[in-house]
Amino acid sequence: MAAVLFPVTDAYRGMRLDRFLQRMLPRMSRAAIQAALDSRVRLASGATPKASRRLVVGDAVTIVPIAAPEVTAIEIPVLATGDGWFVVDKPAGLACTPGKRRGEDIASRLQAAPAHRLDRFTSGCLLLTRERAAARAFDLAFRAHRIAKEYLAIVHGTPAATSFVIEAALGLDEGSRVTDKMAVVAGGVAAQSEVEVLAARGDRTLVRVRPRTGRRHQIRVHLAHIGHPIIGDLLYGADERQFIRLQRGQPVTTPPGLLPGRHLLHASRLQFADPASGKSIDVLAPWPADFGEHEPTAAQRPLSPRSSS
Repeated sequence: MAAVLFPVTDAYRGMRLDRFLQRMLPRMSRAAIQAALDSRVRLASGATPKASRRLVVGDAVTIVPIAAPEVTAIEIPVLATGDGWFVVDKPAGLACTPGKRRGEDIASRLQAAPAHRLDRFTSGCLLLTRERAAARAFDLAFRAHRIAKEYLAIVHGTPAATSFVIEAALGLDEGSRVTDKMAVVAGGVAAQSEVEVLAARGDRTLVRVRPRTGRRHQIRVHLAHIGHPIIGDLLYGADERQFIRLQRGQPVTTPPGLLPGRHLLHASRLQFADPASGKSIDVLAPWPADFGEHEPTAAQRPLSPRSSS
């Protein structure tokens, strides 16, 4: 995409530069315009492109587009396949569906539709479909709570009990600067998570979580609510400003060895019936390398997960 030039006509004489850009680019937010002024706006006159600069007739404003990101080659291992569906081990850092980062999502890369969602920085089992019949069957299965999901997470601190259920309603966090951040709220939608402590090492603990309901950010919010946020979680950790900085492409404080934004949450297991054959499918995702040495022994893993969604 080429740079875009806007001439300053008599109609815009004396107008502030930021307001001029808002007129020319009405779909851009104020924050996006300010970010562009910092690095991508040029004045033909050579004047510094400050937001408050008053424009002169005859000048021209140029905005340079953001370079399209290179689509890097990322291995996406396939864990299981069936008639019209397959399960992959989603890498942390890839979104499930298309967003601002073109090509940085599973759906675009694999030309398939996710049957459910994992957060961008959550890794592990992701079920995708390539046929309408399979997509419909899995949608009904999720709604009927006939698909079991199991997660592993490494959290701050150690819960007092070794096995417990978090039952706390969720809704939008009205006090947050992040528009889609969730929180435990009175009158929210019901949400339940089964938690089991697997191993504690120092100030970190490995837990297994089976969500009984499938609310947005449920596991992350529930664990933060009980005082044990997930390691690396910038949104539900101690300071959400770190998450805002990440969204703006600014440096953030990250635990050693982790991709910026990566929270140690892994969709470790997925169990369901094949829509075509009725055969029971049980998929386990490999232990993620960035989880370190917390891997539980085979004896700690149940033979069959409880029904959840």
